[in-house]
Amino acid sequence: MRKYIFFVSVILMGACQSPAVFEKYEEQPDEVWNRYHIVEFTADIPDSGQYIVKLCLRHTTDYEMANLWCFVSTRSHGQEQLSDTVNLKIAEPDGRWLGKGNSIKTLEQPINRNPVTLPQGNVIFRIEQGMRMEEMAGVKDVGIKIEKVQTQG
Repeated sequence: MRKYIFFVSVILMGACQSPAVFEKYEEQPDEVWNRYHIVEFTADIPDSGQYIVKLCLRHTTDYEMANLWCFVSTRSHGQEQLSDTVNLKIAEPDGRWLGKGNSIKTLEQPINRNPVTLPQGNVIFRIEQGMRMEEMAGVKDVGIKIEKVQTQG
């Protein structure tokens, strides 16, 4: 009976998750993100359609702020597709971390409230640190995760 419950649980968990078509992180030297260092990824989008694009962050508990402002833009076929300012909430007002993990916290936050339309082919994502401080200590990795919106039917 235990094996049956475990098997059903695994199946249900897999059915609820949308597989990422792209997920990549860039490590920040000495766990410091300088505002002049632009993180850039090129994602090969398998087909045009609706996607959820998430800004991903791994930080240490040495990070001193409750949020992180980022400027995110995309380009494809030589044209800018999307440009947005994202406020990544990292901690509650009482100081509790929102990310998963112990000494290294991992966060994922959608860039937009609604899915975005991405064209097939290479899409370039650029992420800039938008805080007032030139260097943000405690930032280990910055990344992007892209998930295809699953249509019903």
